[in-house]
This record gives sequence, structure tokens and C-alpha cells, in this order.
Amino acid sequence: MPDFENFPDDDEIALLQYIEEFTAHYQRDWDDAPENQDVRPLGIEFMNNVLSAAKALDVHDFDGWRLPNMEAAYDEINQFKLFTKSYVIRAQVKRARAGKAFSVMLDTPTKERIHSLINGIRSLLEKADLEERKRNSLLAKLNTFAADVDRNRTRFDNAMAFIVDAADTAKKVGESLNPVSELIKRISELIGHAKDLEGEVKLPPPIERKRIEGPKEKVEPTFGRARDEDLPF
Repeated sequence: MPDFENFPDDDEIALLQYIEEFTAHYQRDWDDAPENQDVRPLGIEFMNNVLSAAKALDVHDFDGWRLPNMEAAYDEINQFKLFTKSYVIRAQVKRARAGKAFSVMLDTPTKERIHSLINGIRSLLEKADLEERKRNSLLAKLNTFAADVDRNRTRFDNAMAFIVDAADTAKKVGESLNPVSELIKRISELIGHAKDLEGEVKLPPPIERKRIEGPKEKVEPTFGRARDEDLPF
């Protein structure tokens, strides 16, 4: 079972991790089941695990699903597995696009200019009249941002973490850190210009539940495990 003590703060990421673990657990149980065992309870357990996690994490994409009775279990389980797989893919695509929306690709000249400004900020912080704890905190955030500048895409969160902390410190310390504020402004302008050149990144629409129509004619179910459509993902 998932480690419920150490799950991500982001509810959607947490649910994706839980689904991955629930699916692996379902697969293991299905593989270990005897040849003629009724595997419907395994599928219902999988559904219950996913639905419980989604409800606890306040993810509403699964709100329309209910646990099936045994008679309708095969069809409902198969539809639920397809929907869950679709949810995972859509969520991953959305997160990938969100990552682009909150990051920027910098060309080499821009990276070099930003690193030059970062070095200037670092030098000023090392000489500034600051508490050692605050100086170390600012330098650590600055170094994290500097490492991000060298990535394929530079994330905004680490940049903002430094900028906000540095701006707050400059406000408290006064004029001695004004040069730092000016260098930060120039970095922000460079990043903003690079983001403008990328244009708008559109996020995908919310995931909608799409039910798959079952067979038109009534089919008598067989309750053994030898049903291709009942295989886990």
C-alpha cells in the first residue's frame, strides 16, 4: 500500500502516485490468482482504493463513479480502468504544459547575462551588513536559482523564492541593498522578455468522464480469470 505518511503536497501528484501503486498491487494479485478464481473482487478493490484516495484528496474527476454490484462488475471495472488510464495521461499532459507555463527557455547569451548579474548579487550579499543566518539563506536561494538558469527550462518558483526574500530584506536593511534590487530588476526583465518571446502556453481543459458504451447484446459472463478484457493495465 502507498506510504500515507509521506505523500506529496500537491493532491493531483499524490493521486497519480497512489494510482500507480494501486495498479501495481492489482496486477500482482491478478497474476497470483488461481486459474479459475473469480477476479471481480480484485477489480472492485482496485476501484475502491482509487475512489477512496480521490475523495480524500478532494479530486473530483472520479465523483461520478460508484462501486458496481457483482453482476455488472466486469463491464464497470473495464470502463473504470480505461477512464483511470485516460485520467493519468491527461493529468500528466496538463502537468507538462503547466511546467512550461511556469518556466522559460533561455538562450545562451541570456543565461550568461543572468549569471553575470547573479555573481554581482552574490558579491554584494557577501559584503552586506546582514545577520549571518539571513545571508546564508539568501545565498542558498540564489545558488538554487543559478542552477536553474543552466537547465533546459528555468523555473520561476526558485527565482521568485529568492526575489521575494531579497526584496523583503532590502526593504528592512535600507539603501545598502539598493544595488541588489537593481540587479534583481534587470534579471526579471531578461526573464520576462524571454517569456514574451515564447508566447502563451495553453493549458488543457479539465478532465471529463466519458463512459464507454457496453455491448448491445447480452453476454453471459464467465467468472474465471481467462478474459483478455479483464487484464489490468
